[in-house]
Amino acid sequence: MVDDKNKRKHDILIVAVDEYIKSAQPITSGGLNQHFKNISSATIRNELNALESMGYFRQVHTSGGRVPTSLAYKEYVNSVVLSGKLKADNIKQVVSDYEERSVSLMSTLSTLAKRLSRATNCPAVLVQHGLKNLTIENIQIIPLINKDALLLVETNAGVIDESMTLDPNIERSACVEAGDYLTKHFKSKTIEYMIDNISDVCFKAGAQMVQFRELIQNVANSLISVIKTRYDVTNENPTKLLDGLNQSEIDETKEMFEFLQDEDSVIDVINKDSEDINFVIGDDNDDRLKGGMMLSAPIVINGVPIASLALVGPKRIDYQQVASALKFIVGQIDNLKGDK
Repeated sequence: MVDDKNKRKHDILIVAVDEYIKSAQPITSGGLNQHFKNISSATIRNELNALESMGYFRQVHTSGGRVPTSLAYKEYVNSVVLSGKLKADNIKQVVSDYEERSVSLMSTLSTLAKRLSRATNCPAVLVQHGLKNLTIENIQIIPLINKDALLLVETNAGVIDESMTLDPNIERSACVEAGDYLTKHFKSKTIEYMIDNISDVCFKAGAQMVQFRELIQNVANSLISVIKTRYDVTNENPTKLLDGLNQSEIDETKEMFEFLQDEDSVIDVINKDSEDINFVIGDDNDDRLKGGMMLSAPIVINGVPIASLALVGPKRIDYQQVASALKFIVGQIDNLKGDK
């Protein structure tokens, strides 16, 4: 939209959307006049009329002010948020939480999603979809008191932990040997490679592996469970999200909560191929996210995309605040690799 001819329209659009986000009051030429002292109210009114005809605003009543459409929010996001004009205040709320991370990769990601939700008051969605591409560094099988076992897979992005069944007749020494054997054959290989080749490796081992072949198969089954797409929604402050919203916006937000229950639709909306923050703002043509917005970003560790983290909220929200928090988290996650 922005060129020399349309710069004034663009500036008015950005200020109008920003004011509406803050106040929820319909936009009028008189209300914008204080921001554009060198432009007359009549000119601002004409520009608002033009922006309305272009689809950026709609009138609440014939003689009333205007409210932004999805098209206006998208222009606002592209101009203000994606250009890098982010807030620092909200980042401070998540820095200390980030530094208190766990060694477990999956536990850490879940904790960060919860604290991101707490900092922004928005539901946070974590979709793990790329663990299969992580490189194995070490494998340990630790027997537990209840005769199950804990599978620890140290990777180039941290430790993956998963419970697994264990035959009560398996000795602790067998668990150690199996872990060492798997590490020897699959160190520096991806988890996906290990799953695809674990049966062949066991078969070639012959009599050496007969006594705990079932144990090795349980490892494979546990890893298959790990690499499946995992979908998790956390909503730390559900009531705070509704603060300051009018009844129409509250109704739309309720529809958004229903949308979050549809795992397939949410995963479909998240752009897993995006390399940076990606915004989707619902409109009348998209029933999945109607009345709401989603911003998502990839989680990349050591160059490997392993998950996507998203925030979902109403259209009228402090985009700079939520984008700042999300951008900080995904920008720092590359340091998540835990201690051995």
